[in-house]
Amino acid sequence: MKFSRRLTALVGLATASMLVLAGCSSAGGSTSGDAVVKWGQSGVAPGNWDPIVTGATGATVNLTPIYEPLLTQDEDGKPAPALAESWEYNAEGTAVTFQLRPGLTFQDDSPLDADAVAYYINRAITQKNSALAGSYSNIKDVVVDDELHFTVNLKSVDYQIPYLFSIRAGLITSKAAAEKDVDALNTRNPVGAGPFKVVELVPESHVTLEKFQNYWDADNIHIDRIEIHFGNDAASLVSAVQTGVYNFVTVDVTQIQAARAANLDLVQDITKNWAVQFLSVNRNIAPFDDPRVVEAFRLAVNSQEFVDKVTLGEGEVANQLVPKGHPLFADAIEGVYKFDPARAKTLLAEAGHPDGLEVTLDASPYSADSQSEVIQSQLAAIGVKVTINKNPNWSKGYFGKTQAFSTYGYVGRNSQAQTLTEHYDVGGVLNLSSPYSSPEFQGALAKLRATPIDAPEYPSVARAASTAGFLNGSSIPLFAQPVTWAKSSDVSSDFQNREGFLNWRGITVGSK
Repeated sequence: MKFSRRLTALVGLATASMLVLAGCSSAGGSTSGDAVVKWGQSGVAPGNWDPIVTGATGATVNLTPIYEPLLTQDEDGKPAPALAESWEYNAEGTAVTFQLRPGLTFQDDSPLDADAVAYYINRAITQKNSALAGSYSNIKDVVVDDELHFTVNLKSVDYQIPYLFSIRAGLITSKAAAEKDVDALNTRNPVGAGPFKVVELVPESHVTLEKFQNYWDADNIHIDRIEIHFGNDAASLVSAVQTGVYNFVTVDVTQIQAARAANLDLVQDITKNWAVQFLSVNRNIAPFDDPRVVEAFRLAVNSQEFVDKVTLGEGEVANQLVPKGHPLFADAIEGVYKFDPARAKTLLAEAGHPDGLEVTLDASPYSADSQSEVIQSQLAAIGVKVTINKNPNWSKGYFGKTQAFSTYGYVGRNSQAQTLTEHYDVGGVLNLSSPYSSPEFQGALAKLRATPIDAPEYPSVARAASTAGFLNGSSIPLFAQPVTWAKSSDVSSDFQNREGFLNWRGITVGSK
């Protein structure tokens, strides 16, 4: 079975939709005529620049200008060529052979060949601090066939590998740089094969990127330099665009209305770049070892209140862990756990808690205080007293699976199977109940992996796996929100985004 997309189709999509706006007197202009994006962010600078160590999809946005993936995704979310121009499964679905584009190099001029890709995959599997080891857990080994071809052998049938290698888990690093000093690659010398190379990196402050002239699709990169500045006050970023300090900023959900009122252009599409905030319960720890308590907590959630109070109306009600329009969005999940505090109280009484109970909420540092307060209020309405614990060591307890009740959020995964396994599988990083995983989900997941992604039945199989995981899982959705950027009018608009990815192909600044 062969899956391939042609470069001409990908380039055509980018160029056909490219919007060029005149004027270059803003932050993007310069006396030399360079096209410059000055990008302001409120978050701290990434602590890790190696995609193998980074793990989080949200942080990948800062990595994709530097690192190119083996595959990207087209406007319909299907795997499409990037470094690899084609791929082909064997008849059994247990091995897939990729063909790289000829003449590829990394930004340090070392060759990007099959040997370099095999080195990267093996490093992702074996490196002690790898955040991708779980993602690659179904890979048996990788064989270099020749300079341009390599074969990934699988432990079981898995047609999800093209999704896995698209964007987040497929960003390839320089073999030479990793062999020389893998710590430097991660902290101060990131080297990839993406459209921009690092020329300056000041931890906790900024990173400056310049166009990589040997990028495989350099003709479609019209920006000369990207300057990313971290640590800005979130409330100041809208005015920073107005005054020309920046021409592109990452906007907190609470600042979207201010950006709109300032007539800034918004870059957002909740079906492609999104975040879902959720509660995690640990089914291995009382009181959540009783399914009736878990169901009661699900029924106590009024998602609309979170939309109104936490996102100021800019989010969406979420009854599942992906937004409407996502391939894993399942109608079968909608309405199963409608807001019903009376039923929630009855379930708690049936579970032996007629007078309510007390729980501690370990609040994620990435969740707004207002979110924790709404959770506290809604659960109080069914007789649950919630103590909010803002633990600075939250991550140790959450990822160590020692907490009973927590908040967290995520921005999805580029692989649909991985979106599900992260929440519902044994060892899933977002599964607070790990190693718990329901047999219903395991069966649906196996069927999903065994279904070719271009098969007519694939969409229904994917939705069935999403349903099985959710109904038997440990994650309770609160609300969805769009990941949003605001920009000045001289930066063109069509970024062709995906989870964790801003596609800079075809984007222009000013008249360049």
